Amino acid sequence: MVELDGRKREVLRIVIDDYVVTAEPVGSEAVLGRHRLGISPATVRSTMAALEEMGYLHQPHHSAGRVPTEQGYRVYVDSMLQEEQIPAAERTRIRRALLAVEPDRTVEQATRALASATNCASVAASVSPSERRILHLHLVPLSPRRALVVVVTDEGVFEGKTAEFDAPISPDDLDRLSHEITRRIAGQPLRELTDRMLDVVIGEAALYQRVFDQVERLLRDHHLHAPLRVYSDGKANILKQPEFQDARRAQPILSALERDDVVVDLLRIGSAEERVRITIGGENQREEMKGCSVVTATYYLDERPAGVLGIVGPTRMRYGKVISLVCFLADSLGEALSQH
Repeated sequence: MVELDGRKREVLRIVIDDYVVTAEPVGSEAVLGRHRLGISPATVRSTMAALEEMGYLHQPHHSAGRVPTEQGYRVYVDSMLQEEQIPAAERTRIRRALLAVEPDRTVEQATRALASATNCASVAASVSPSERRILHLHLVPLSPRRALVVVVTDEGVFEGKTAEFDAPISPDDLDRLSHEITRRIAGQPLRELTDRMLDVVIGEAALYQRVFDQVERLLRDHHLHAPLRVYSDGKANILKQPEFQDARRAQPILSALERDDVVVDLLRIGSAEERVRITIGGENQREEMKGCSVVTATYYLDERPAGVLGIVGPTRMRYGKVISLVCFLADSLGEALSQH
């Protein structure tokens, strides 16, 4: 990417700021009329033309003003953005709203608050099952050759199919096996329970290989098929944006947001160092989302990822405000869940 000098950076920032507010192409006259740059109209025009040639601006119509490209937004977000302060009264209102609902409705309430505060569509999903950690495993005897395998994770309890054994196993042996398997896999995130890892960790006891085979199958099946809780709110806000007032442009986005698999794709847990994740236009993998920007943040419970929430809106958005709100809601949601 070509490095921008100070003048080009300032003109690009002004064009983006003005376009976000007006949703109209920005001309050189508007730049000079609204901002004191101390340069001539010819210099502004040549600078805007240079930014267009570099791919940061686009002129939708001949003799019209210019609008930012996705590349222009990316430079703006990465190196020019100033996050907006959230008023104290709004912060207090949001925190109280999260604490006022039943614990199992806290994420839903956060999604609703985010849609209202940003005037965008909001989405959230609980932590991926691959992030859940195993606490205990129990082999409950049903008969000398049958047992029910019960696994407890930090997200709750799930049960597998009844395990059938080649030879009778006493309740005491099942209890010892339960403790031994738990000792070996307790604390492991499900995402680390690969076939190879399971074979190494719990596949060593050849005497009870049938038991371990059943346990491995249960863990793999749950890892692959555990359901996610997905939330969305404010989808109608998409239609309020000038870019999407034509229902034909909005319909693919609205339809996509009705699908849980699309929402889950949008909500990827970032690394611990990644405070917020921003994908702009064509950076989105889903074809339906290539006209949108998606801003997401991970929320934490006991210092571990508990889920992700964020917004879907036009590429023309107040990134400084949206990023501040998404990060604040993520932090507040984690705090509320801890207090609940």
